[in-house]
Amino acid sequence: MLRPIMKNVNGLHLVVGSPFIYIENSSTLVMADLHFGFEEAASRGLVYSVRKTSGYYAIFVPRIQFRKTISYLERTLDKLRVKRVIINGDLKHAFDRLLRQEKDEVVGLIRFLRDNGVNDVIVIRGNHDNFIKPVLRKLDVEFANSISTIVDGKRILLTHGHEEVDILEHDLIIIGHEHPSLKCFDTYRFPCFMKIPMNDDKLIVVMPATGPYHPGVVVTPFPSDYLSPLLRKMKSLESTSIITWIDLGEASVQGANLLESMESSNYVNIERFIVSDREYGVVEFKNYMAVQLLCQI
Repeated sequence: MLRPIMKNVNGLHLVVGSPFIYIENSSTLVMADLHFGFEEAASRGLVYSVRKTSGYYAIFVPRIQFRKTISYLERTLDKLRVKRVIINGDLKHAFDRLLRQEKDEVVGLIRFLRDNGVNDVIVIRGNHDNFIKPVLRKLDVEFANSISTIVDGKRILLTHGHEEVDILEHDLIIIGHEHPSLKCFDTYRFPCFMKIPMNDDKLIVVMPATGPYHPGVVVTPFPSDYLSPLLRKMKSLESTSIITWIDLGEASVQGANLLESMESSNYVNIERFIVSDREYGVVEFKNYMAVQLLCQI
């Protein structure tokens, strides 16, 4: 069911078929960028981005993000022992207020987790997480700027990624914020993890967004295309490996063919998993050149 996302760090896993990371030695599940309240913001004509707030004509979008998150969690909690959940930033969506949908869905999420045996919930502050602290305090949920932990002798830093942070004391940095996605053949767009090597054997892992309305930044090798200061100050991202998944249990014929066309390549590593009677293909592109060759971008 689990595939190690970091081949040289034991105990850190990508949960197949989801945007989650699982830290095995502490039974911790990590997710990022839920953006609860997005649908209400859209219906009220509110736009929230790094450029603060602007308005546009109100649009209706179905309220699916909370249900999708619970669906991911139901499948995951059924298969894994989870004692702690860390939300790595942007639990909510609005910068300048607390929307009713945000409050209701945050409360609903925490109740769901506790009803399923997860008593320890930590929210790392993201750039959208204003006005949520009083709600979390009433729910007895910790609100932190970052979390440092150790896995098999490696020091790991979890931080949202929107601010400059000191990473010198850490071997692995896990961020969200970018909502990375992989575009293939101008047709397919998949949420993905980025595994970025740095000097001195350090690594940055960028998580995909949990919220389905937020495909985010298309992966490129150019640091200036990204939002996080941790990525923007890098010279190049050519050596980044990119990990995504394809749900073969519901994939179209074209999606299945896409996976099959890659399997004979030396530029990717593909593994297949059966999770709850569904088949998934987990695809790891070894670097950005492999993405260019196989996705024709």
